[in-house]
Amino acid sequence: MKKIVLALAVIATVACFSSCNKHCTCKTYVAGVVTTTTEDVELDKDTYKKCSDMNTIVTVAGTKNGLECE
Repeated sequence: MKKIVLALAVIATVACFSSCNKHCTCKTYVAGVVTTTTEDVELDKDTYKKCSDMNTIVTVAGTKNGLECE
C-alpha cells in the first residue's frame, strides 16, 4: 500500500511540473524609453526555451527599440 501511495505522489508531482507554465516580464522600448511593461506573459515552450529568446531589441545609435523580456 505504501508503494502505491508513493507512486501516485511521484506521478502527481511530475504532472504538476510538466503542466506549469513559465511567465515573463516584458518591456517595450521606443527611442530608448520604456513605453509599456507587461508582467505575467506566458512563455510559449514550443517556440522559446527562455524569456530572453522572445527579445526583439534593435539598438540604433545607442538607442533601444523593441521588446525585452526577462
